[in-house]
Amino acid sequence: MTVKEQNLKTGLSMILVKKDNALYINDVKICDTLDPGLLTKGLYNLEINHSPKFNRDLPLVYNEKFPASRGLRLHAGNSLKDSKGCILVGQKSGSNLINSVNTLNVLIEIIKNNNIKYLIIL
Repeated sequence: MTVKEQNLKTGLSMILVKKDNALYINDVKICDTLDPGLLTKGLYNLEINHSPKFNRDLPLVYNEKFPASRGLRLHAGNSLKDSKGCILVGQKSGSNLINSVNTLNVLIEIIKNNNIKYLIIL
């Protein structure tokens, strides 16, 4: 199923989609990702709120099977050692990510400016 088909199915025009270790909006690649694969395919809520651990606002990912209390975030990091289950964002460089902080800041602005409330994992 394409991103556009998912959008039609959910009735949303803007939605963040994670597939092939990258994030997309309307079939346009936004950034690369690294994660340990804790989340299964499906629809997740996406909310930007304050993370006490990082002491800044970050995207929080959750649904009925994966509660917000687990604290899974989209955040900056260069390798899987920088994550305890969260999804890292950046630009792919070998098996790691680079420009992670800048990528995260751009991603947060995209999410805020487009009022994106959902993440679909394909």
